[in-house]
Amino acid sequence: MSKHRQEIWENELAKCIKCGTCRSVCQVFQSVDDESYVARGKMRLVDAYLNNKINLTDGLAQRMSMCLMCKACTASCPSGVKTDRVFLEMRNYLAEEKGLSKVKRMAFTWLKYRNIFDFSLRFGAFFQGLVFKGLPDRNGRIPRFPIPVAGFNQRRIIPTLAKRPLRSMLPEVVKIDKPKMRVAFFTGCMMNYVYPESGLALVDVLRANDIEVVTPKKQQCCGTPIFTSGDFKTGRLLVKQNLTAFCDLDVDAIVAGCASGGVAWKHEFQTILEEDDEMLPVAKKLAEKSYDISEFLSKIELNNNFGRVEKTVTYHDPCHLNRGQGISKEPRDLIKAIPGIKFIEMSHADNCCGSGGSFNLSYYEVSRDINNKKVKSIGEVKPDIVLTGCSACRMHIEDGLFQSGLNIPVRHTIELLAESYRKQGVI
Repeated sequence: MSKHRQEIWENELAKCIKCGTCRSVCQVFQSVDDESYVARGKMRLVDAYLNNKINLTDGLAQRMSMCLMCKACTASCPSGVKTDRVFLEMRNYLAEEKGLSKVKRMAFTWLKYRNIFDFSLRFGAFFQGLVFKGLPDRNGRIPRFPIPVAGFNQRRIIPTLAKRPLRSMLPEVVKIDKPKMRVAFFTGCMMNYVYPESGLALVDVLRANDIEVVTPKKQQCCGTPIFTSGDFKTGRLLVKQNLTAFCDLDVDAIVAGCASGGVAWKHEFQTILEEDDEMLPVAKKLAEKSYDISEFLSKIELNNNFGRVEKTVTYHDPCHLNRGQGISKEPRDLIKAIPGIKFIEMSHADNCCGSGGSFNLSYYEVSRDINNKKVKSIGEVKPDIVLTGCSACRMHIEDGLFQSGLNIPVRHTIELLAESYRKQGVI
């Protein structure tokens, strides 16, 4: 074990007063009701391992993986214990010592090669109808036959892969005659392959504010699903590919419409790069000018020529936007600025929806139980639309609403702003 990792564990363990505050905010614990799955319990397991009381068993690995990485325990800890960092390092150590599952090894190898990954998803979009059938009354698909993994047993809804990825629809530079600013757009995977309409809306909103947009074609997955599973080696490769794609751009900011991608650019790229890595200074420099789209729009003189949108809406806080980046007021301010909008706050808006990246694939039943609470909060509001700033949350909430028989669409916040501009002919 590296000395650096051991120091991280020991420093954080020393701060934990074992108060159990994390029990009140951990959605996984509230679902499974087992102390070994809450942050306090996991910290005791890490301590026991460091003191040679337990081994690196499959049970330990399973408890470390059964975590949403939602940062709720970290945010609520009265002692400031960075539990998320401890668990991330433990996942990496377990991956190094025990290896990843065959499925994850194959998936992460696939993600490393941008051209192959892109071709595969384009191919999948063309033939998705063979395995998944479309739903007549909403966007999304369900399996045609039972697939006994990740909830794909003829009941889980998944979004339709886009016929064309977002980055193939956009020129590398969307030019403006007299631009006020120039920004680079990090699309992330979900916006690129599943929800390109969100990405197009984001670019339209930036155009409406006289901002030139650069969308690098060689950008990659942010790597979050990979390094949060413990594969730092592959994660670092993707991080470096992204840093290389963006580092020489003459831009004022890097803008993300993806909560996980945004927190990766701001914080996690630096966390997983080794201390002597020559790309670490680049990661730190680019982190300083990385913004979520709602945060970025809150810092400029926004074009307020909005058209009326007569809708009742509510908003779900993505964990990686709210706790990961400290952004919750900005998207609400954008929503409320639109004439005609009736905004109703749902109860527990900042609770995790249960997606957790690949968590919902590995532990679908637990993630569904957590999502049921979110769906209940939405149902109490009865909105016309649910808004959020994370495409992964959008996908999981759409599934939850479908399972509950609620035909309520979920959209990215930026789509509502674009709709308002369109009503005024601004874009």
